Amino acid sequence: MTGINSSFLFKENKSNLIFQFITSLYAGHRSKDATVDLDRIVKARKLIKGVSLFHDQFAGITGYLRKSKYHEDYAVYIHETSLDNQGVKWRVFQLIEKKVLSKSRLILTNSNWNREILSSHGFDAKVVYPGCNPKAKVNLEREKVVLTVSLWDKGRRPEVYAEIGKRIKGKIIMAGSWAKDEDREEFKRRHPWVHVTGALSEEELIRLYDKASVFIRFGFHEKGPGLGVLEAMGHGLPVIVNDGLGSKELIKDNGYVVNDLNEAADRINDILEDERLRKDMSLNSWEIAKSLTWRTHAEKIREHMERYFDL
Repeated sequence: MTGINSSFLFKENKSNLIFQFITSLYAGHRSKDATVDLDRIVKARKLIKGVSLFHDQFAGITGYLRKSKYHEDYAVYIHETSLDNQGVKWRVFQLIEKKVLSKSRLILTNSNWNREILSSHGFDAKVVYPGCNPKAKVNLEREKVVLTVSLWDKGRRPEVYAEIGKRIKGKIIMAGSWAKDEDREEFKRRHPWVHVTGALSEEELIRLYDKASVFIRFGFHEKGPGLGVLEAMGHGLPVIVNDGLGSKELIKDNGYVVNDLNEAADRINDILEDERLRKDMSLNSWEIAKSLTWRTHAEKIREHMERYFDL
């Protein structure tokens, strides 16, 4: 955060048990760190003043409350819209999201998939993809390593990667923290052929990006692009995703969009066995990533904010 003007509204990092329980009804596979702290969101209406961009529906409640009381305009950036989710339990969530969106002067989102769903419910959203930090030069000499990176929990279906690992002609590495330590240890016991790293430093993760030959990420109705995909592209990795992940929009001649784990394994082996294909896809990924930097992301957000607000 060096050089960035930032402040913390709340220093206490302990969530209310009531809101931990409510969050668990929607995301029981996540850790307590994922709690939606509605009490803090409501309190923030007195702390945040002026034109603001709120990230996600629940944070947008603060903007909605300030709009209702002080007539201040606000913007909201939607990472995952809930408006197409099925089931009775989502109705309250969807009502809140619609209220927040209805009062927002500007709606931004991170994928065309999200934009299309929002549009089908009458909300006009502008797409601004997240960013990455592309390397100045990519390493084209790689090991037969297949990498996937995430914050792991049962909702990410880690067993899919274990099954892919059985079918490929290389080693699969699952990098990143786990929401629950017990889930990580159980997974390692059941799938000993998968290399599970656990939490890594930024330097350790960069070394993995630089040595892997392929990056893979499956999503299960995850409408936003996984940041791991963008980071991998910035390091020149060919990318394989399935149709259930918003990152499919970023796959052109730099990887494959697959239907299932068997097709994923076949495409991985194609890349591992064809050096020319791998290197071409590597450079193509890198070129796409260079148009998706964090600076570009910030500049596009600024352009939209200046167009809609008196800044």
